Amino acid sequence: MNNGNQLPSLEHQPHPLALTLRGFAVDFLTAHNPAHAEKIMSPAYRLHIGGVTFNGRDEEYLPATVAQLDQFPGLTVTVHDVVIGENAIAMCFTEHGASIDDDSNVAAWSGITFFRTHEDRFVEGWAEEEYISRKRQLFLGECDLIEPPHPSPWDAKPGAPCPKNETVVSEWLQTSKPLLDCPPNARLSALDPHPSGLLDIRSVKINTMFSAGDRVVFHAQYEGLYAGGFGDISPMAVGCPAILRLAGIVSVINGEVTEARITTDRLGLSRALRGLL
Repeated sequence: MNNGNQLPSLEHQPHPLALTLRGFAVDFLTAHNPAHAEKIMSPAYRLHIGGVTFNGRDEEYLPATVAQLDQFPGLTVTVHDVVIGENAIAMCFTEHGASIDDDSNVAAWSGITFFRTHEDRFVEGWAEEEYISRKRQLFLGECDLIEPPHPSPWDAKPGAPCPKNETVVSEWLQTSKPLLDCPPNARLSALDPHPSGLLDIRSVKINTMFSAGDRVVFHAQYEGLYAGGFGDISPMAVGCPAILRLAGIVSVINGEVTEARITTDRLGLSRALRGLL
């Protein structure tokens, strides 16, 4: 028992990057406190998401994020997984809240984000979020269930880089299996189709990746031809060139992928297809 006069030993304190990530998820987003971004992000911070890059913490990133916080005044971040690597950290999460732009309908949408760091501050981020599921929920007025939170996300321990596991995941990404591993949605519909059938995949590009022991985190994109699946897009779009971006957190045991969490940018894909017609 701690008598109140003793500080916990350093080995039992959260990793500095875990504290930075907690500042992002809790003190910044859930607390709706953009000023906290100055403590955890470099002024030159940039975020890659949905095929768009937001350059500069204050110039582009914060205005876009504050706009979402304004739309969802009670937005909360629930964290499901955390991976700490060498100058990098990732989390799987769900954002949820009521949208003032949609008759206060409530939505819960998952995502994966990870950050490159310097001196425990974020300098670059990669992310994808299930915005198409959010769009469906706000349109129908039916919120998805939120999966349980990680019991102690900020107590995650760092792992050393493992090039062998990165090679395993790079080869795994050459198959269609990552899209099959996307978590099933009980309310899949033409408004929110499963990503596995949307693309006739011709190639894959890995944009960035890091490993931490048996965990591997990546951002990649599948390139190919649209195969159909969106109920609100003309069948004339079938066969059009298309890109589906994805972020993932993967576990590798004995040279095999044993578990994967994938988030895709299906909304970006659907918007790009509309732009071709």
